[in-house]
Parts: sequence; C-alpha cells; structure tokens
Amino acid sequence: MQICLDDFKKSWGDLDKLSKLNESWEKLVGLELSRECKPLKIEKKTLVIAVNHPQWRQALIYNKHRLKDSICRFGIKLNEIKITQNYEVKNLDKKKFNAKTEWENHPTRIRNNNNMVICKICNSPAPKGEISRWGKCTFCWRKKR
Repeated sequence: MQICLDDFKKSWGDLDKLSKLNESWEKLVGLELSRECKPLKIEKKTLVIAVNHPQWRQALIYNKHRLKDSICRFGIKLNEIKITQNYEVKNLDKKKFNAKTEWENHPTRIRNNNNMVICKICNSPAPKGEISRWGKCTFCWRKKR
C-alpha cells in the first residue's frame, strides 16, 4: 500500500510539472512550434511530446538538446525527451476541411448559366472559375501540361 501511495505522489508531481510546462509551452518553443506540438506526459523524468507532422518532429528531434536545456532552466529536470507522431494535434490556424463546401466552391463547378464564359483558346463554354484560375478551360489546360 505504501509503495502505491509513493508512486501516486511521484505521478502527482509529474502532473504538476506537466501543467506548468503546458502554461509556458509557447514561451519555451515559440509560437509557431507551440501550435504544431504539445507536451503529453512526464513520466520518470521523461517528457513525451506529440507532434502533428513529420517535418516538425524532425525539427524537434534535431533540437531536443536545446529544448531540454530550456526546460531545465525553467525548473524541470528531465533525463530524456521522446517525440511521437500524433495526427490528432490540431493546428490552431487551420480551418476545418469540409468536402461539401470545397466541392461547391471548386472553380469547375457550374452554379448557373451566368457562371459560363467562352475559353479564348478553343472557343468552348467553360465555368468562369476555370478561366479565372488557369486562364483557359480544363481541356486546354490539360493539353498544355
């Protein structure tokens, strides 16, 4: 029973450290990186960080010794930092993808006849969005690729 209580006390301390780390995460890693990753847990002096993209994971791996030093100066002693890929970490600036909205706003969509123009290359009718996006209809665009 005493061992369980001791383990609980240690984990409570790690939770407190993690909470402090989360509060100052942006200051420690910078605004851009703080939006791409987050500290998940501290267990046995090992910090686990979740990252949402391989590019950011690689950047953290490359600089984890600096991050470890920064966290140490912050007052949290770590033996190791582990960085894991986690696609559930959301970028705060990214809008949510909605397939229906994307399809409705796609330049090739024809909403009404007022949306049609004549392609200057082949003289065929084409959606206005295609012409404004590529300067030609889809068929001419594909021929020139």
